[in-house]
Amino acid sequence: MLSADIVRPESARYATSLLCVPGLWAGPGVWRGFASYLAHRGWESHLLDVRALDAGLAERAAAVAAYASALPAPPVLLGHDLGGLVAAGAAARCRAAAVVLLAPLVAGSAPVRSLVLRPATFLPLVLGRPVPPPGDAAAAPLCGELAPPVRHAVVASFALESPRAVREVMRRRSPAPVGSLPALVVAGDRDPLLPPPVAAAFAAAVGAEHHPLEGAGHWLLAGTAWQGAVAVVHRWIVQRLGEPLLERYAEVMAEREEE
Repeated sequence: MLSADIVRPESARYATSLLCVPGLWAGPGVWRGFASYLAHRGWESHLLDVRALDAGLAERAAAVAAYASALPAPPVLLGHDLGGLVAAGAAARCRAAAVVLLAPLVAGSAPVRSLVLRPATFLPLVLGRPVPPPGDAAAAPLCGELAPPVRHAVVASFALESPRAVREVMRRRSPAPVGSLPALVVAGDRDPLLPPPVAAAFAAAVGAEHHPLEGAGHWLLAGTAWQGAVAVVHRWIVQRLGEPLLERYAEVMAEREEE
């Protein structure tokens, strides 16, 4: 069952909210720094936990879309890693304001296959059992750029992953286009799972803008990269969606004037 941690804004400013989808083996807590930064700027963030869903990408995307459809206004969908593929799929199934993909995985690519197909994962995948996360050494493509204490904390937060999701990310598949929806791909220029030319091609395939993040690796949610990444995301959403985002802010100001 899909669950979420909701991070409330310090002072509600925007008419929509953010849905944050984590990647392989990751839980909602990996978004906490992002959400705290954005809460300070008036955003409400819903940090989704999809790990309990023993489901493939389409089923996860449908669950995220159903959650989004129950919200008062179309949200902005944010996805990191595998969550980027889920967010893109959800955007095609529900009314969304925009979609932002942070270091999305390219399903079936050689680096992704090397990450998920390891001795510790082979038997669970064959038997259809939950797939264990990588340890510190094997997690280097995911978060090797992080300082050791931060990397240890990230890896320690990982949990078992659905074999269906892992099998699907091993197969080559085209990313889902987002149509006319405003979309952005943010990718580190040192990401071993998504090199700059591949990131640019991925963005073109889904119909998104591409923003390379200088000096960043794959893990854009922590370490030295996260503040640059969240600043890019915040600025892009406000610039692309414009005045409708300020509706909630106008209501709050009007309420204060009446008091």
